[in-house]
Amino acid sequence: MMKTKAIKIPFCFIIAVIIAAASLVAASAADVRYTNPETSNTVVIIDDLDLLTSQEEAMLAQDMEPLTAYGHVAFWTTDADTSNEISQAHDKRQELFKKDGGAIFVINMKVRKLTIQSYGEINHYVSDSYARSITNNVSSYATNKHYYNCAKTAFSQMLDLCEKRSISEPMKITGYAVISVMLGLIIALGVAFSHRENPLQNLTAPLKSSYKAKATCKGPVNVELVSSVEYENKPKITSSGSSGRSSWLSSSGSSSGSSCSSCSSCSSCSSCSSCGGCGSGGSSSF
Repeated sequence: MMKTKAIKIPFCFIIAVIIAAASLVAASAADVRYTNPETSNTVVIIDDLDLLTSQEEAMLAQDMEPLTAYGHVAFWTTDADTSNEISQAHDKRQELFKKDGGAIFVINMKVRKLTIQSYGEINHYVSDSYARSITNNVSSYATNKHYYNCAKTAFSQMLDLCEKRSISEPMKITGYAVISVMLGLIIALGVAFSHRENPLQNLTAPLKSSYKAKATCKGPVNVELVSSVEYENKPKITSSGSSGRSSWLSSSGSSSGSSCSSCSSCSSCSSCSSCGGCGSGGSSSF
């Protein structure tokens, strides 16, 4: 009897573990909305905050399908706090797709950030600069709580880049315009000051002083000896050059860059490609 009980206890424990594992797999499978039969890449939607209706989730899955030709694609909403939204997106993408190439679009309601993080083939087209531009372009939708249009437009512009079509980048154009104006002002000021009369120029005029000594000798003939001493003092003026610095302007509330420096999986790698999990991304506030 004792042996029978000893066998039943571990058996029940194993059954419980199997059921728990099966439930986790089922939950993960429920997040997969589409699998590309040719590439085996998937569409994953994890709307933890229920920002989308069931109908909107179904429509968004269809909008995301074309991107599976280039890699896995995920949409995730969260309210988890973070100090680095790009690293947070990277960690979620790696959790979902491991070392496979893919992209994730995240709406973080806690830090009010929209983030795109990509790796692999998609990252060749959706660089950190483009990721920042896309999140800037769709931030107004999130501000107005139109979350479906926000995600749909983001994935649509990602597809445009993958298919080598251009997207609008108004913030980047504004940045270039501001830099051009600043450079123009610097050049104009430099030319103006180079032609302006030097205020120290008057000090370069020779300063002269003379001293005359007169001596008279008594004798049959009076001889007047005059000695004259003249000297000039010319102050030496030296000028030192100055060097200017220019800085890149970015839109307020936007950030971009590789997540390699911050992600734990890449801290021991010599490059992102060697560990297969970093990539790059960009984000914007809303």
